[in-house]
Amino acid sequence: MRLSLRALVAPIAVCALAGCGGGGGSPPPSPAAAAFIDLVPALPTSLDPAAEQGAAFDAVETSLAGTLVRPAGGSLTSATLPPPMVVVGFLATSWHELADGDYTFVLRRGVRSAFGHTLSGADVSFSFARELARSAFARFLARAGEISLRDPVSVLGGGRVRVNVTSPSPFTLAVLANFRFGVLDSRAAVAHESAADPAATGWLARHLAFYGPYELTSFEPGHELLARANPGFWRPLAFSDLAIEAVPSSSLRLSDLGAGAASHTAALSWSDFEIAARTAGLRAATATSGALSVLVPNERFRPFADVAVRRALSLAIDRESIARDAFAGLALPALSPPPASLPGAATSSPRGAPDVALAKSLLVAAGYRHGLSVVLAASLADSPQAPAELAAIAHQLSAIGVRVRVRYAASAAALAALERDGAVDGVLETQVTPVVSSAFTILEQYVRGSPGDLGDYDSPALDALAGALARAAPAAAANATLARALAIVNQTFPAIALVELPAQLVTRAAIGGYAAYAAPTVYYDQLHG
Repeated sequence: MRLSLRALVAPIAVCALAGCGGGGGSPPPSPAAAAFIDLVPALPTSLDPAAEQGAAFDAVETSLAGTLVRPAGGSLTSATLPPPMVVVGFLATSWHELADGDYTFVLRRGVRSAFGHTLSGADVSFSFARELARSAFARFLARAGEISLRDPVSVLGGGRVRVNVTSPSPFTLAVLANFRFGVLDSRAAVAHESAADPAATGWLARHLAFYGPYELTSFEPGHELLARANPGFWRPLAFSDLAIEAVPSSSLRLSDLGAGAASHTAALSWSDFEIAARTAGLRAATATSGALSVLVPNERFRPFADVAVRRALSLAIDRESIARDAFAGLALPALSPPPASLPGAATSSPRGAPDVALAKSLLVAAGYRHGLSVVLAASLADSPQAPAELAAIAHQLSAIGVRVRVRYAASAAALAALERDGAVDGVLETQVTPVVSSAFTILEQYVRGSPGDLGDYDSPALDALAGALARAAPAAAANATLARALAIVNQTFPAIALVELPAQLVTRAAIGGYAAYAAPTVYYDQLHG
């Protein structure tokens, strides 16, 4: 709620954005130094880490969770991201990989939750078991990291735990950095279990039980989250108060930030981002991420079951034009489904310039001499640029006789329902991988039964490589397996890669401590200003 946010900041003089840039006048004052105010497009309705609520939920949980390790952030100016095995300690101060692929971790001493309990191995064991029992995505992550589903954690005593694996994997540490393996205060959670709610789901939906940097003071589901520094955290925080407010309008978020009423925002429209870059007192920059805009043909729609038709769509699309017109030239034309920022992606075949003549001939050979009509859809919550992208795609596909009707869904879940019900023939969506790896992206998006399982795509040849992609292997063998998998993806077009999306960083200029991650993330405890 906007009134409670205003209570966190000193009174300010609001200036129009037009008068804040171009060197005219002084920049507006920043929020009170002790308060960090983050304006986001959406907030989840539950804080239970086992919930499945899409990108807004993932972003909040990632920022606030206490995990054993975290991904090592990359430089904001680097074109690539650190590899998946490069992590930094958080609740763990050190770790060691055993010969069989298991990892032992030494827990940080003296860490307390907001409820006054001290971090223990029992908390780690409880949290992993609860998450694996309740979250399908957590189980996928565990399988990708070869973490045992039956016996994930052994408590060793002396402040140590062992994470048990079924086989060595290059993804184990990266998986453990995901919020799905955040550590909860088990004693606080168990105290709120009941016969009607044996997993304390209702309590965890409204309480923040991580061993993390902040303790929750207020949560209005879908609207606002207020928190303050956890006195049991092991180091001081630059911002003792935290407010995260959902403001769906890009222009309103920018207006508040430019007026000094907030500290940070992201996911602006790219036209608003350009305004932010010219606004005094703000820093507007882009950073490498693992995000990719893709068009996913639904293969239950008969024409799209033909790989030649999917290839024709890809050949007709001018990615340079989309990057320039829909993303102000700040996105990169995509060469293949795994973004170039991920290790291994550079081995994939470039798409090249559009070839309308070849695309037309492919449609004719497939039996669509007179073209075809399709319904494409996108979620407005997924990307503010979706209308511009779909307009460009519709115009470009018309050149090969593909007539496009556009539909919009209010959320990613609603979009998935349209696709599942056969109401649309393809969807425009943003793929964001949580792990910096082309191999992991293939496991997540294109293998049968994966969380993505795109458009009813099925490739037995690719499925046969899944085990080898997830297991540790000598570099030559791993690279060879990845090359085979990428070749299959690039030749069968389960998703038509459009542009690689940079993360936006739009913040008060005096605030630092941000870094680049595969899934754009702000770790509030790392900030300074």
